[in-house]
Amino acid sequence: MNKFEFEVIISPDAEDDIADVFNYIAFEIRHPLTAARYREGIIETIDRLASYADLFAVSSNEYLRRCYGEGVRTIIYKKMTIVYNIIGNVAYVRRVMASSLIR
Repeated sequence: MNKFEFEVIISPDAEDDIADVFNYIAFEIRHPLTAARYREGIIETIDRLASYADLFAVSSNEYLRRCYGEGVRTIIYKKMTIVYNIIGNVAYVRRVMASSLIR
């Protein structure tokens, strides 16, 4: 695919994941400014998929492939893994999870 061809859609699960990360940092750790910056970084990373979602290889991780299909891909933001699939010209963000949870 050419650059700038992908529409990026964030699933409700991924939106909840982002909110959970924000809430944990803002309220459990009590660093609301850090939480806002972290959330913004995740969203900016997701937004970049519009330009180059197909540049990342299909994941070989068996867990991710079982949960999200053979064509699942990932991109990393700090300690978080953004899990997405490409369907036509859509980069569909499925989940945002701690990288340490992926084995």
